[in-house]
Amino acid sequence: MIEKERLRFIDKQLILITLLISAIGLVVIFSATRTANHNLFYKQILWITIGIFFMLCITFLPRKFLYSFSYWVYITSVIFLILPLFLNHSSQAKRWIDFYFFQLQPSEFAKLGLIMALAVFFSTKKEIISHVNELILPVIITLIPFILILIEPDLGTAIVFPALLIFILFVKGIKLKLVLFILTPLLSFLTAFHWLSWIIFIFILIIFLSLYKQGFVYSFSLFATNSFVGTVTPIVWRQFKPYQQQRILSFINPGADPRGAGWHILQSKIAIGSGGFFGKGFLQGTQNKLFFLPEQHTDFIFSVLGEEWGFIGVFIILLLFFLLILRIITIMRSTRSDWGTLLLSGIAGYFIFQVFLNIGMCINILPVAGIPLPLMSYGGSQTILSFILVGIALNIGYNRFEY
Repeated sequence: MIEKERLRFIDKQLILITLLISAIGLVVIFSATRTANHNLFYKQILWITIGIFFMLCITFLPRKFLYSFSYWVYITSVIFLILPLFLNHSSQAKRWIDFYFFQLQPSEFAKLGLIMALAVFFSTKKEIISHVNELILPVIITLIPFILILIEPDLGTAIVFPALLIFILFVKGIKLKLVLFILTPLLSFLTAFHWLSWIIFIFILIIFLSLYKQGFVYSFSLFATNSFVGTVTPIVWRQFKPYQQQRILSFINPGADPRGAGWHILQSKIAIGSGGFFGKGFLQGTQNKLFFLPEQHTDFIFSVLGEEWGFIGVFIILLLFFLLILRIITIMRSTRSDWGTLLLSGIAGYFIFQVFLNIGMCINILPVAGIPLPLMSYGGSQTILSFILVGIALNIGYNRFEY
């Protein structure tokens, strides 16, 4: 039963901001697809409608229902990640399950499963994370979908999963010595692409460990972990698909291959830069209209926005995303439930990381990762997922006084 006196706890601002972002996304998709495949615009209206339906249904679900089924959502999402590996017999990427009327991208809903599973796991622990063995299970929970998505292959989507774990750990609380076990292997991976930079990093790490003085076992374990990561990184690099290697290399120097790997980044920068302050006007974007801009209705929809709406349009959408995340964090700070707090930290982390990755690749501060812009890019799976996550945030706000 919906209690009328509790309806005031529903965050109407969050609903309004979500609908505004989706509406702007529809307008930009209309422009991006009007001369290519205008049916995509009408399909996006359908996905948004379905998303709103799920958002409203989830808002009024009993809180205990969401909690109880968290691990089942995770297990189901992992099963759906495995299915394309067997159902899709082509040599192309195995990222979708074809239901004839709808192509489901399981990796999107695996993000929901991971957030829910990690929130339940960490909510059972009252103290901050202080021992490595406390991270073993959550790391395994994260690695399962991460590895399955790498096999598809979809490197861009896969990197979202460790980021979600880090966001939730940050809110849960974790000691510095464990943070180093998470961050230094990442730095070791990044520096290992050149032997000199990696040796310098290891040298700095040794000096730091000698000053930090956490004991021989800890220092040796951290050193061994970073040495292992640095050693296997060149091997991992050789396992990447050629197009994945080219995306990373083109990020460093897109002008080296302007008609190949650097094409996406260069055309995106041209589109955004040519928009100026007020933009070229609705339906007037030349990069968009002449199809110089690839994936303009999905991964590079932000570039279409920048070209046609200019700095003003970019500022508005960034402000709306900021307000969306702020509303989620506000609900997170008001709830009395540890589980709700951790769940919302994962949802906020999802929007922060996805927005940062998508816009970062469009303006060439990050490699092209094939990450959609939540609520704006065309796509059924990511649109419905975004509305579901907003619905969960609304549900936690609606039940904010429950423990």
